[in-house]
Amino acid sequence: MGATVDTFKSTHQTATGLLEQIGSASGQQRIDTLNSLKEALLSHIGEENSVIKEVMDKPETDGSFKSSAQNFLDELGNIAQSALLPFFDKYSSSGTVDSQEFMGDFTGLKGAILDRIAFEEEHFYPELEKLGY
Repeated sequence: MGATVDTFKSTHQTATGLLEQIGSASGQQRIDTLNSLKEALLSHIGEENSVIKEVMDKPETDGSFKSSAQNFLDELGNIAQSALLPFFDKYSSSGTVDSQEFMGDFTGLKGAILDRIAFEEEHFYPELEKLGY
């Protein structure tokens, strides 16, 4: 594995651990863990965007990779704007994170994040590794 992909996978492990902690926490501890997850995910998305744009700008990068990379970037942006940020904005106080509604929304978000992690590691990261990342 390349150093970049190793770093990305390490962030995925961190996010997975935080997701598990959120489910068993409550009150301020849950808020703090949510904030840690938000920070980790948004930082991760920024790092992925940066690396992918760098790869796409290389003249030797083939067109099929550029196309799939652009789709990947578009999906990440949509996920952040339509799911992650609204979720974190909605659940930012102890009254909201201890509600029944939170657990339903959190379960859906957790599943979506875990699915995205699996997709990235199985389908996209191998392509980055072939390019030396």
